[in-house]
Amino acid sequence: MGTLIKQELFKLTHKKGTWIGAVLVVLVQVGMATLSKFQGQIFPADMMMSSSFLGSTMALFVLIASTASIVSMEFQYGTVKQLLYRKFYRSQVFLSKIFVVVLHTVLLYALELAMTFALKFAMFPKIDLAGKIDKLPLWEYVLTITGAEVISALLLLSFVLLLSTLFKTNAAAIASGYIGYVVVSMASTLILLVIDHWEWVKWNPLTMLMLNNQMTVPSYADATHLTTPEMAIGSVVYTVLFGFIAYMSFRKRSV
Repeated sequence: MGTLIKQELFKLTHKKGTWIGAVLVVLVQVGMATLSKFQGQIFPADMMMSSSFLGSTMALFVLIASTASIVSMEFQYGTVKQLLYRKFYRSQVFLSKIFVVVLHTVLLYALELAMTFALKFAMFPKIDLAGKIDKLPLWEYVLTITGAEVISALLLLSFVLLLSTLFKTNAAAIASGYIGYVVVSMASTLILLVIDHWEWVKWNPLTMLMLNNQMTVPSYADATHLTTPEMAIGSVVYTVLFGFIAYMSFRKRSV
């Protein structure tokens, strides 16, 4: 298992897309911070910082592409055969990929968080980190929202991982991941309307993806009919469920 994890880490660190993605996250944050610096009336600095200068959005796009390709590329280029011929179990191969996806997610969001505070001290020294947003100090608000974004990202990525086990090419897997993200974003408003009529619908995975929205706007709970802890626990449960289904799909796929 350790050998497989080392191999997956080697692939991740030697893939150009990994470093390009990290650079893109930083560039987006620097760009938004610069806009806020010179167009503060349109892009208020404290508001931009509370949203991590849009770094989290860029990080999610990078992670979708990375996760969608982690399985599909193995089948597309036939490299999965080499792993299985070396007497590794499919469960070991799959778990090593899960480990790398989670690690990549945590590291990319850590980079985004570090850049957020670095840009604050470098470009906006007057922003008071103790200033309150939704009754929380700004620094605590940023950390809390980032934590919620990581939980939501892992839920979405577990579904993307499932899709990647179903497609034969890397491009198709990545495209389906982005399409799924867009559909989920567009469906959120519709889901809230449905929940208003049938409350039991609130337990669907799309509602759990609104965890970040609810933590940003606590009154969101009136629409989701769920408490924030319930959404967090539900997100973890669905992440594990989609991960298990993805494993079953990976296990049955022919090489």
